[in-house]
Amino acid sequence: MELTRPILIAGAGVGGLTAALALARHGIPVQVYERRELDEIVTNAGFGHTIWSNATTCLASLGLERRLLERAEILKGSESRNPRQEVMFRMRTAETISPGGSPAVGIGRGDLIEMLREACAEHGVLPNYGQRVTGYELTGDEVALKLGDGRTVTGSGLVAADGIRSTILTQLRGELPTVYTGRSTYRGIAPSTCGLSRGTVHLFSNPDSRIGGGAWLIGGDRVVWTLSCERDPGGEDPQGTAARARELADAVGGPAPEFVGTTPPETISRLDVFYHEWHDRWGEGPVTLLGDAAHALPTDLGQGACMAIEDGTVLADALATAADVPSGLREYERRRRERVFWIRERVLRVNRFKPVRNKALRWAVGQVAKVVVARSAPKTWREIQRPPELTARRAGG
Repeated sequence: MELTRPILIAGAGVGGLTAALALARHGIPVQVYERRELDEIVTNAGFGHTIWSNATTCLASLGLERRLLERAEILKGSESRNPRQEVMFRMRTAETISPGGSPAVGIGRGDLIEMLREACAEHGVLPNYGQRVTGYELTGDEVALKLGDGRTVTGSGLVAADGIRSTILTQLRGELPTVYTGRSTYRGIAPSTCGLSRGTVHLFSNPDSRIGGGAWLIGGDRVVWTLSCERDPGGEDPQGTAARARELADAVGGPAPEFVGTTPPETISRLDVFYHEWHDRWGEGPVTLLGDAAHALPTDLGQGACMAIEDGTVLADALATAADVPSGLREYERRRRERVFWIRERVLRVNRFKPVRNKALRWAVGQVAKVVVARSAPKTWREIQRPPELTARRAGG
């Protein structure tokens, strides 16, 4: 397929940059437009990701494995502890990686964005920052992307990677309802290991107050952490975001007070967690959706960024062998829907789980849960970490 105009991408987050790099490596011209300035993206990247093997294997296919491992911490498993620091569950996720797959990692969001941006630049893709996308028009076989400064740019296709409140999604589908999970997540990056063991995602909870969270090492001997609690969305914490995070840390105990206490207060943020109602229609003609714009997920299981990385890799793979852009985009959507829906259902099961408040009953439920998890979790995680199949040869290196 010879394109006279580039594929346009709205959004320079993890999904948008992955798609841009993958397209460029297939020799497909691409231009990226991002509403935020680069400095704003870097400043607001004070949290991290678990990038499981399904997504790290995609990044390896884009030539990024060495760079990724230089900037990240390899993750081999997870464990869950109660406020008395008793181990409730333990899982060796490294044993569920597909043959030939890359290891799972913990990485700072800023480090991941910078790695992808550098790789894009090496392939001639320089995102246009400070360019807000306001909509699009279909003009024959092409698409005209409208920008906030009144300009339009014309492309052979448009990929909307502009997040859960995507401008392109709204034009395509109308105001798609978002669903509030009922929980807010406080998050930050501590500048030391805080005594946490390497290679493990540490999960902790306080069932009495329904507080949960996790912490894991990322590159540079830092710890990324999250703490979530039930609350209404919006509004401010009267005591301040950092002070509220310290209260949650005290409630779960263990290492949480240390890693929250050592995090610079001004870098601690709060996120009200929403997700999309499921919708099957991701595109029309030369337009499609990617990542959170297509299928925003709750943060449980750490698959939001992973699904965006898979999306970007598969999208480029589908376009590389397509007869034209619309048919390539429909093939991408077909290949992704079933996989994303399956992941979404597992994420929502975890998100909807409510801890048992009765302490005696909680013990009994916990014993049963241990058996169930031991039997079902390996099979589930093998499927979660299964990377997508790619078929096209790359034109570029």
